[in-house]
Amino acid sequence: MSLYRNILKQSLKITWRNKYLWFFGLFAALLGNGGEYEILSRNSGRGLETGSRSIYDTGIFSAHTLSNIGRLFKDDPGTMLLLLVIGLVILFMVGFLIWLVIVSQAALVDSSARIISKKPSRNMGIKNGFNVGVKHFWPVLGLNIIIKIAIILAFWLMGATLLAANFQVANGLFILLFVILIPVAIAFSFMIKYAICYAVIKENSFLESIAEGWRLFAANWLISIEMAFILFFINFAFGLALILVVLVLTIPFLFLTFVFYKLISLVGFWLMFITAIALLLAIIIIGGAMLATFQTASWTGLFVELVGKGGESKIKRVVEEWKK
Repeated sequence: MSLYRNILKQSLKITWRNKYLWFFGLFAALLGNGGEYEILSRNSGRGLETGSRSIYDTGIFSAHTLSNIGRLFKDDPGTMLLLLVIGLVILFMVGFLIWLVIVSQAALVDSSARIISKKPSRNMGIKNGFNVGVKHFWPVLGLNIIIKIAIILAFWLMGATLLAANFQVANGLFILLFVILIPVAIAFSFMIKYAICYAVIKENSFLESIAEGWRLFAANWLISIEMAFILFFINFAFGLALILVVLVLTIPFLFLTFVFYKLISLVGFWLMFITAIALLLAIIIIGGAMLATFQTASWTGLFVELVGKGGESKIKRVVEEWKK
């Protein structure tokens, strides 16, 4: 457990002492807690299948809809042009957000690795992080796309089995695919984590990063699973603590808001209400940014340890001691 304890202590120090990393953590958090947690958090492929069918049933992809759009362009080109501009603006904003998320992830990995290796640059900060993130944007984006496609494909295949006419056959296929695809998708997510570290820290090419990431995971798959479970429970405990803090702060704010509403003025009521909402949102946002920073630093720390000194699984060590 000393391997994990040292990494977690180190990650906590990095998170607390380098608060500029919270900026990157804020956007990196939008990627989610990681591929393996995203896989485990989904109940089943039924939701995906149901959602896909619902979208299709709306008829948005039908020839009738496309012909209506064409007719609107002829009848009211001004409105359609305005809608097109709004759509392009939204598309640009989404693209910019994706860019910011990927750059932030790469910046967190690089900054954490430099601090862990005791090779921090004098220029370390948000600007330097952006420069590093932009430099490694495309390989990191590609690796994130791969894991997202793998997860979606796994659940789509499981959801597709539910369309089978025979209920027993459908359930049997679903269980079989679940047993096969979920472990494969989780293994893929670990490999991608290491591949991102290789791309950013070692500056390997895209394909080299994937190959090296797979080799590192294959040699340390049990350690990776143990680390994921530890971080999962830390995330769970942190989430509960955050909810508790929000609930504790909500009580006095509710009381003050009620007092303002009854005794002072409606303006005071709204002022207190907006202040309370802003404070609670700030706590949630900062908490999420800290958690994303801590998690990325932990996986980066594990990568540095495995590539440098190597590591030994706690389960393997316990089993070997038990055999003696």
